[in-house]
Amino acid sequence: MDGEFKVELKDYNAAKIIGSFKEYYGNRLAEAYARSKYQLSGLIKEEGFCAGHHTHDSLFLVYNREGTWLKVYVETVNRQDINNLKNIINSYFKIITKMLDKKKIKWLNPQATIRVQNIPLPGVFQTRKKYLKQIFEDQREKLFLVPIGSVLASFLAIHWNILDKVESSSDLKKTVSSTLEAYIGLILLFLIKLLWVGNNREFSFKI
Repeated sequence: MDGEFKVELKDYNAAKIIGSFKEYYGNRLAEAYARSKYQLSGLIKEEGFCAGHHTHDSLFLVYNREGTWLKVYVETVNRQDINNLKNIINSYFKIITKMLDKKKIKWLNPQATIRVQNIPLPGVFQTRKKYLKQIFEDQREKLFLVPIGSVLASFLAIHWNILDKVESSSDLKKTVSSTLEAYIGLILLFLIKLLWVGNNREFSFKI
C-alpha cells in the first residue's frame, strides 16, 4: 500500500524545483530511494526521481518531470495502516505546497491517490470554489425559494382578498426579516469557510 499526490505547475523550472527540495530537505534522494519499494522491484531506477526524503516511518520521492506536473510518491514503513498513510500524504502535501508558495512557484489542480492491492483510491481536495458552491446549493431553498414563495403568497392573498392588508403586510415583514437574517448568516458562513479552507490543505479519501 502506497500513495502519491501531484500538483500542476504554471511554470515548470526543473532547476528551481530541485534546488528548492535540496534547500529544504538536503540531498537525500539516494537514501530515500534505497528504502523504497522501487529499490527492490526495479520498476523505476533512481534516475527516475529528482529529489527524496525519509524519516523513521515514511519517505517521499519526487518523480522527474512529467509534463507540467510535480508528482510525489509517498510510502510508509507500516504498509497496512491506511489511516497513517492518509495522514502522511496530507502532511507531505501541506509542507511541500507551502515550500512552493515560499519559492513563489504557482501550483494548482491538486490530486492524490492511494493504491491498495493495486486498486487506486482517489483523494478529493476541497477548494474554496467547491466549498462556496456547496454552501450556496445547501442554502438555496432557504435563501431564494422560500422567500419568493412567501412574498408571492402575501401578494396573492391581498389581491384575492383572502387576508386583509394589515395581516398580509405583517407576514411580508416577517419574511423579509427572516430572509435578511439568513443572508447575514450566509455571509458569516462564507467568511468562516474562506478562512478555514485557505488553511486546510488536505485530501479526503473515500475509503
